[in-house]
Amino acid sequence: MNGSLSSEGFYEGAKKAAHKAMDDHGRTEYDEFALHAGVAVEKLAKAVLASKNPVYLVEPRNEDMLLYFGGHLELEEEKVRTVGAKEAISRLRKIGVLRADPKLDLLIAMRNGAAHSTPESALAKEMISPLARTIETLLEDFGETLEAFWERWTDAVQAAVNEQEDQVFRDVQLRITQARHAFEDRFKNLPPGSMERVLAGAGPKPSPSINVVGINGGVPVFDAAGGDCPSCGGPSILTFEPTEVTATNTHYRANGFTCSVCSFKAVGADEMAALRKASTPPMLAEIALSHGPTLTPAEVAVLKAQNG
Repeated sequence: MNGSLSSEGFYEGAKKAAHKAMDDHGRTEYDEFALHAGVAVEKLAKAVLASKNPVYLVEPRNEDMLLYFGGHLELEEEKVRTVGAKEAISRLRKIGVLRADPKLDLLIAMRNGAAHSTPESALAKEMISPLARTIETLLEDFGETLEAFWERWTDAVQAAVNEQEDQVFRDVQLRITQARHAFEDRFKNLPPGSMERVLAGAGPKPSPSINVVGINGGVPVFDAAGGDCPSCGGPSILTFEPTEVTATNTHYRANGFTCSVCSFKAVGADEMAALRKASTPPMLAEIALSHGPTLTPAEVAVLKAQNG
């Protein structure tokens, strides 16, 4: 039998497609992600079926395929046909390898549609969970480990389906890993040490003191050092938004994180909370700036009105 139609051949094809899917997800190309994720599931499903009996790959009512996979008929490679993803999954459910999962069915439907039209990106983005769960179940039956299959994506995939954490935290964890891999990939074909020189050229880590960058409606606008980027280790910057104005102080909360080296970003209170949870040591969360002389109640009221 053709090596690409063996269980090992399908496994390697699934692994390649799964890694492409994760790369697509990291580049926010969610339509391509859905396509490659579906291919990965299909190929690994066929690997499991072939490992049990190659005949399980036969299309219904195809006598030539039955004889070919039974080892009694020679066919040219381009004439060989196997079951599609939907049928492969159905057979694995019948023999107890997979359970019914509407999200997996949706992923396969999106995969089939992605070849002809673009699926909704927001929906495709969330398909990483059924992809990861299905791959894990199939690998367990196939006798392979997550680490051997996912390699550098292992931790990110496990974080993406960690039900003990909320969705925002899982998303931030995944994006940290995606940014790290994208940054490392930029140096694949460059001389050794290139990545280290880029990080060194980014300059020394900024001091923890704040940096006032302007005035908006009478309220200072500033950023501050964010410490080492959790993705690449480069210097990062925190941005702040005012949350409360008193007679003597304006209170600010960090609402953005940016690394100029690998371009990892986090925006908004929820993502910043998740980033602080994921980062060691913890970064600044809130700062209060003194106005100097005490403001009158009328001046405080004006500043509050200007800043919502």
